[in-house]
Amino acid sequence: MRNILLIVGLILSCVGLASCDKTDEVPPVTDKTPSGYRMPDPQVLSDSDRAVIDSMQAEYDQNAN
Repeated sequence: MRNILLIVGLILSCVGLASCDKTDEVPPVTDKTPSGYRMPDPQVLSDSDRAVIDSMQAEYDQNAN
């Protein structure tokens, strides 16, 4: 039983020492700020999309009065 505990302790200490290679896990600080934001390219609505929007607008206009 003592040998098993000794082996387990030895394995855990080896794993613990081997896992300490990278102590700095934080990325380096950069002083760069983005100069701008690029908006996505617009997409042309299809006829079915336009029909859905028109029906929603008509329903809104009907219920708004």
